[in-house]
Amino acid sequence: MTHFPHRARPSRIFPRSLAGGMLALGLVAATGLATGTAHAQQARQVQTRFGTVAIRNDRITWRGHVVHPTLAGNSGLMLAQVLPMGDSDIVLVQSIGGSLCPATYAVMQVSGKKERHTNFFGTCSDTPRASVQGDTLTIRMPSVHHDGMQHTYTYHAGLVSKDGVLLNSQCTKGTCENYFGDD
Repeated sequence: MTHFPHRARPSRIFPRSLAGGMLALGLVAATGLATGTAHAQQARQVQTRFGTVAIRNDRITWRGHVVHPTLAGNSGLMLAQVLPMGDSDIVLVQSIGGSLCPATYAVMQVSGKKERHTNFFGTCSDTPRASVQGDTLTIRMPSVHHDGMQHTYTYHAGLVSKDGVLLNSQCTKGTCENYFGDD
């Protein structure tokens, strides 16, 4: 039997023709795992034009300082998306929920000098589509509880509207808490 240093050895179960393929399959699997880990780390920290937004000890930080009022998620928090909007950046913060309400969202706006954010809102969908036009953020998401329905949320000048109706997006008692979606 030929010895293959630093390579998979052929055997009765894996002949020489399959040994290299099994090694390649193992490398592909390892690469996939590493990519998944990097993605999970990205969701806990994002870079904006105005500093790093991160999740530390279940708290959102900007430039290393905890934001106030505190954003408190359901089962956890994730930084879903960063979008430039004029002279500020928008960070879409996802509160991770359960099977009845997988996700709700808060909008965090950062600029050179300040940060502000909304309370959580949404239909419980974990598949939002966000876009910016001018100084308005638009988030479209399907209803989780009503098949075929879509809702449009807009964020403009610190306020959130759902399908054109202004929502109470202010945080109370120093905390922006998650709740079941508004659908």
